[in-house]
Amino acid sequence: MFQTNAQGQSEASFLLKQCEADMLFRVKDNQPCLFHINSGGNRSRAKLCIEVGLALQIPTKATIALANSIELLHNASLVHDDLQDAEMSRRGRQSVWAKYGKSQAICAGDLMISAAYGALADVGEPAMIGQLLIHTNNAVSLTIQGQARDIEANSSITEQEYEDIAGMKSGPLIQLTLALPLLMSAHNNLVQTANNALHKFAIAYQIVDDLHDWQQDLANGQLNYINLLAQKSNVKEASYIAKTRTQYLLKQCEKELKVLPNNCASSVISASQGLLQKAKAGIYE
Repeated sequence: MFQTNAQGQSEASFLLKQCEADMLFRVKDNQPCLFHINSGGNRSRAKLCIEVGLALQIPTKATIALANSIELLHNASLVHDDLQDAEMSRRGRQSVWAKYGKSQAICAGDLMISAAYGALADVGEPAMIGQLLIHTNNAVSLTIQGQARDIEANSSITEQEYEDIAGMKSGPLIQLTLALPLLMSAHNNLVQTANNALHKFAIAYQIVDDLHDWQQDLANGQLNYINLLAQKSNVKEASYIAKTRTQYLLKQCEKELKVLPNNCASSVISASQGLLQKAKAGIYE
């Protein structure tokens, strides 16, 4: 997902290491947090935020702070998701709640959320902090709302309701990777364009995931876009509809991202194209 020239890669790699070190420092007194962060992860959101920051020539200190905040929020959501979904493993080893207990998992997730807001204080431009906090808080609120709706959802929901939930659960935190750097570089007028594009990307990502997992989800009684569509037809037709919908969402996403300055969303465009190929591949029957 992360593509820059050689010099850009070197600088981005350095900033990512700084981001990682700052994340660990902010939760250094909480063992469950350290256990989770040290378990790995591809840090795709931090990488993307750093790439956007470099493209928009945001100060290094601010770029690290934004990437750190976004990555902490994402990891907090994973800890809480595993608890709510009763997932016993994450990244090839025990999930936080499975190793340390439910109460400690709640505390760990809460600490990372708190640390994420604290990271924004390091952007180096006090006049920007209020705006960044408001936008971040809105994203977190939408994510929680989406998760709450997902918990309450059942197989009687419509495809549109399913898309709304998928977009709200994962879209807002991904949107921050573009929105916060755009705000920092005074491109406020383009934030909504970026948000709209990444909302579509988040829905498409969920549909592609569902295309591959429909049998497992059906057996486990979990909601799945393909199985919702198949209630009105059959799996083959549902898969065709899902792939067509994915192609539309991703093409619109790419179109909207191309208007952003300095080609700052190039990695998202590449990821969108890769996801499109994944959606086209195979027959899901």
